[in-house]
Amino acid sequence: MTMSKNFDCVVMKQRVQEEVRRQYSGMKEEEALRLQEQAVLDDPILGPFLAKVRSRGPARRGADEDRTGLTRGRL
Repeated sequence: MTMSKNFDCVVMKQRVQEEVRRQYSGMKEEEALRLQEQAVLDDPILGPFLAKVRSRGPARRGADEDRTGLTRGRL
């Protein structure tokens, strides 16, 4: 029995990444990160989750983390 594949997650990921690149193109990195963080905070699911994680206090930081506790360039 052969299954037909209607969804390709690699293609979806590439499309989403391109959309994000276009959305933040021309912005300074700091401004893009601030807007991305604000979008997460405004999200009804991710916002409370991030607030809860941050309320637990500072975690050990890796070399690639900034002062917000976020990995540089990623939420």
